[in-house]
This record gives sequence, C-alpha cells and structure tokens, in this order.
Amino acid sequence: MGLIYSDIPELDGRDTDLVLRNLKETESELDRIVEKRLAHLSELSNSVINDGGDPDIIKSIILSLKSDSYDNSENIIEENRSGARAIYSRLSFTERMIICDNIAKRLFTDKRLASDLLFSGESEEISSAASERIAYLKNSYNDNVYMQFSALFSSPRAAYFESITDVCESVYNENCEYCILPIETSSDGKLTAFYEIILKYGFKIAAVYDLSHSEDKKYTRYALLSKKLRREASKEAAIKSKSKVRFFEFAVECDEYPTITDILCAADYCSMKLRRIDTLNFISEKSQKSPLICPVFRIDSSDFLTFMTFLSIDCPDFYTIGIYRQI
Repeated sequence: MGLIYSDIPELDGRDTDLVLRNLKETESELDRIVEKRLAHLSELSNSVINDGGDPDIIKSIILSLKSDSYDNSENIIEENRSGARAIYSRLSFTERMIICDNIAKRLFTDKRLASDLLFSGESEEISSAASERIAYLKNSYNDNVYMQFSALFSSPRAAYFESITDVCESVYNENCEYCILPIETSSDGKLTAFYEIILKYGFKIAAVYDLSHSEDKKYTRYALLSKKLRREASKEAAIKSKSKVRFFEFAVECDEYPTITDILCAADYCSMKLRRIDTLNFISEKSQKSPLICPVFRIDSSDFLTFMTFLSIDCPDFYTIGIYRQI
C-alpha cells in the first residue's frame, strides 16, 4: 500500500494505521445502520399489510390481474394504495422496492399457492359447450395458426366466423373459450387496431405463435386470447412449446409517478428482462387518455410477485394484457 499524505500531524504522510482503523469502524457503523434501516422497513411492511386500508392486499393484487371490471379493480386497490403511499412516499426508490419485496414474501409464502389464488375459479366458469372451442376467421393463415394452438388442448374445436367482431363477440359472450387474432408483424410492429380490440373486450393473451412467411423471412405474430386470465391449456403445453420462456404484458398510463423509468427500474430490481416497449396511440374504453405505454417483460427466473405488488400499490390503473408463453 502506498503512503496516504495528509495535513493531520499524527499521520504526517507516514502512518496509515489510524486511517485504516477509522475506515473499519465506519464500515461496521454503516453495517449497523443498514441493518437498522432494513428492520424499520420490515416494520413498515407489516404496517402496510395490517393498516393500509383494506387489510387483504392480496385481494387487490389478484383483482388487478383478474377483474373484468377495470373501475372496481382500481377502486379496491386505491384503498390500499393510499395507506401504503402515506407510509413510504418519503423513502428512496430502493427502500420502496424492499417494502414491496417484504409484502410479497409475507403474502405469497408459497408460490404454488399464489398461482392457485391468481387463477382460482377461472376454468370452472367455462361451459362445456364453450370449453376448448377456438374462434377465428377462416383462411389458410388462420388455419395454420389454429393447428399450432390446438395442439395445446385435449379436445379442441374450431369455430369459424365471417368478421372480427363476430369472432370477439363469441368469446365475450362465452360461446367460445378462445379466439385467434394477429397482434404484431415483423414489418409494422404492434398492430394497434387489434390491441384496441383486446382492451375493448378485456381479453387476455394465453399464448402467442409466430407464423413465418418463408418467401421474405418475415412473420406475423398471432395471439390465442381468452376472456379470463388462465393457466396453460394443458400440462403438455410447456413441453410442446418451442420455448419455456414466459412473458408478462400490460398497458399503463404513465403519470408523474410512477414514470416509465420507475417501472423499468422496478422490473430490473425484480430481475425481469425487457423484451420490448411500445406506445399505443389511441383512446379506449379502458382509458380516457392517450397514449398508453405497453411493456413486455420476460419473467422466468424473476421475482414476479414483488413486481406485481409494486404495480398494485404504485400503479393501480395498469391493465394486464397477458401472462403467456410463445409456442
């Protein structure tokens, strides 16, 4: 180690032992401060859960994923949000994320239980007549896509319609369980008109498939859509899928807080990888403002439940477009 020069007479540029001892003591003091702050944040996390409006924040998180009523979901979450924001609005971003992490750990002690809660009751609501019935416009492209999606089911049935409206209405009115729509192309990106349909009907993406056009190496991405957020169609779905990677896609209006930067930082904190982010320039029934920000994150090997807690408290007006795999 080189000499540390100083104006302090005791050092006189020759003795570093005192400096090293002071650094060690400072490091130990810093460790104690960090431990104290973490303990306080843990106490605040309990306060959010026990005193933050509705005592069952898990209800808000589930509703933000599952609810057919956008307004009701927002109102219920707002009860918790006001209590949580009052507690941690003065904290740093990292400290707020620690609180979200603590809340998620307390609420979702068993990830399998969390999955059951998130998807509970979805399958039972589908009638036998509609179950595994897939609606789409009949043409050669859609026939090809249907064959790919139908492999996810034990007893799939095709339902042909003459218009996009009829296709969507069949799912909305629960005459069919799923429908097929294009949502993206390699040349045009997201197809805004079809995303407007998704938001209008409150559909959720259950799976996606890229249909290649071999003549020009381009593709069209199709989505298998349902009225409810669902588990994978079958246990074999993950095996038959080309990729076991899962994606989470949602739409949100970014106001002063949280900004899109806040959302991206929260996703990074939770080890979620950004696949892409788009701006949806339209006004829909789900939103009175324009534009909407639509991020797509890769969520395998991530702390997804902490991120959902962050969204539910800090960004209650987000709308889940889908949690899905690419087949």
